[in-house]
Amino acid sequence: MAGESAREVARRAREKAERLNRRAELFEQGAEGEAATAKVLASLPPGWAALHDVRWPGRRLANVDHVIVGPGGVFVIDSKNWTGRIIVDDGRLRQNGYSREKTVAAAADAALAIAELISPYADYVHPVLCIVGQDRLTGWCREVMVCSTTNLVDMLTTRPVVFTPAQIRHLHWRLHADLWRVSPVPSEQPSEPSRAKAAASTPARSRRWSRSSGPSLTRLLVGGAMLLTLITVGPQLVATIGGTLAEELTKNLETFICSDNQRAEAKLGRSGPDSAERDGGAKAKSGKKAAQQQTTGSSGNNPSDPCDAP
Repeated sequence: MAGESAREVARRAREKAERLNRRAELFEQGAEGEAATAKVLASLPPGWAALHDVRWPGRRLANVDHVIVGPGGVFVIDSKNWTGRIIVDDGRLRQNGYSREKTVAAAADAALAIAELISPYADYVHPVLCIVGQDRLTGWCREVMVCSTTNLVDMLTTRPVVFTPAQIRHLHWRLHADLWRVSPVPSEQPSEPSRAKAAASTPARSRRWSRSSGPSLTRLLVGGAMLLTLITVGPQLVATIGGTLAEELTKNLETFICSDNQRAEAKLGRSGPDSAERDGGAKAKSGKKAAQQQTTGSSGNNPSDPCDAP
């Protein structure tokens, strides 16, 4: 049917646009709830300090709606701009009959993250769920205080006093220094440039890993083979090299001794009165040695005197 593929693309685009619009509405609704809670908190008496829309420690794309420091402690408040019937029933928060246990757990986790920043005062950090626009709502879901914007200030100001004004100023300064950066709004999916960057970087990381791990394994195998070879043939190789060195050293030593003896004889022959007779005797001895060398050479034996070696 003509135009069917185009109509399918249009349908998908319209559905995506509806999802994005719905998501935008939820964020706008949440922003309105946080603003309403901040307006109520502004009516706290002097001696209270507030931080709004701060980062969630340890999470890149999450924020904490409100952190309040006052005489009664540190209160980490999560605003919820919900509709329908909200109740606390037997320690459970319900919206239109459905359990909101995940929301309660998230509020407790946020308080724990803040408490880690001020660990000496961790026992005085309290999680709070504030439902915007509801009638007076009072209750506890385990350690999480549940209230509404109607009675939020009363719930905070009636807590027992645990901090002095000096401690309040110190804690506010400390938390402001640690939580000053507002976290970006989380998104369901990464943007197109982010996905392209991730796709481009993943093969590079894989190639770097391959290059770094391959040679290391090769070097390990080669080193192991060399070590095994050294262990196997090492003693034989050492013995062979030692024998060769010993033989060479012996030859050099014999040559040195013969040369030294010949120099001594020559010196005595020049200095004594009977040098001529010794020269004649030496010549005769040389002739005798030459005859012996010819005889031994023909038989294939080595001279017995090392000094007679050619």
